[in-house]
Amino acid sequence: MPTHPEPATEPPRRRADAERSIARILDAALDALASDPDASMAEIARRARVVRATIYVHFPTRDALIDAVRQRAMHEISAAIAAAEPERGDAVGALRRVLASTWRELGRYHALVAITTQLPQAELRSKHHSVLARLEPLIARGQADGSFRSDVPASWHLSMLMALIHAASAELQAARVDDGHAEDALVSTVLGALCGLPGGPSA
Repeated sequence: MPTHPEPATEPPRRRADAERSIARILDAALDALASDPDASMAEIARRARVVRATIYVHFPTRDALIDAVRQRAMHEISAAIAAAEPERGDAVGALRRVLASTWRELGRYHALVAITTQLPQAELRSKHHSVLARLEPLIARGQADGSFRSDVPASWHLSMLMALIHAASAELQAARVDDGHAEDALVSTVLGALCGLPGGPSA
């Protein structure tokens, strides 16, 4: 009987080389965007020490490259949230840990935040879906036990939280606040909003 050839697979060494190349390109893109949000593919290639054609092999457009950097950021922030154990302890303490962990992980991505916030609102929320999905059970738990306001839906709290993180990032980028004060202000503002009484100051 005739035999069918096995489907070709990429050799492990070549695959590992490609993964290292992609990681180097993503790092270079992040570095370039921090210096100039409009950094060109040529500048990113220069920083990655590759020719532009190598970037285009993996990322056909600049938007595709930026989206890949954004996806990596979301993955790392989701991991930071998980490491902060949002299911452990009371909801207020858990959210405090999660916010601090998220803010510190966001440290190298502030330039990307500025680019991302320019997206249409529906797309912006879609890009953050993986992170918001990790936070929603914590918000719902706090609402159920009375720690967080329940007169608005969890989705409202999540939108507010995302907006405040973006605002804190913008203030830091504009040098209107330093990193330590930004973290403290973010945590206290978010907790004040979630724990506050409707129409009045926090309880």
